[in-house]
Amino acid sequence: MNKKQSEFGQGLCYNLGLFLSHAERGIVESYSEDRDATMWFNGASDHLFDLQVDSAPKNLRARLKKFQEKCIGWRGLGEPKPTPNDRAWAIQEAKELLRLIDKASGIRTIKGQNE
Repeated sequence: MNKKQSEFGQGLCYNLGLFLSHAERGIVESYSEDRDATMWFNGASDHLFDLQVDSAPKNLRARLKKFQEKCIGWRGLGEPKPTPNDRAWAIQEAKELLRLIDKASGIRTIKGQNE
C-alpha cells in the first residue's frame, strides 16, 4: 500500500463517514443481538483508529476522543460487551459530531427529520 492510501482511511469527517457507512449493513440473524453489536463494532470501528481528533474544532476534541475510545472498546475484545442500544448511540453520535463539525466550520446545519 502506498502512502496515498490507508487500509481503513485517515481523516476526520471522512473516517466518521466511513464509520457511518456500516450503519446500513444488515443484522446477521443467526447471531444474538449482543454478538451482532460486537461484530458490527469490530468492522465499523476500524475506521476510527486513524480518526484525526486533533484536527477537529477544539470544543469537540474531548467528545470525539470519548466516541473513538468507546467504539474501539466495543470491538469485542473486553468487557462490557456492546448492546444494540450502544450501536444506535454510536450511529447517532457520529451523525451529531459531523453536524457539529459543519456548524463549527460556519456551515448552517439543520438536523434532518429523515436521517
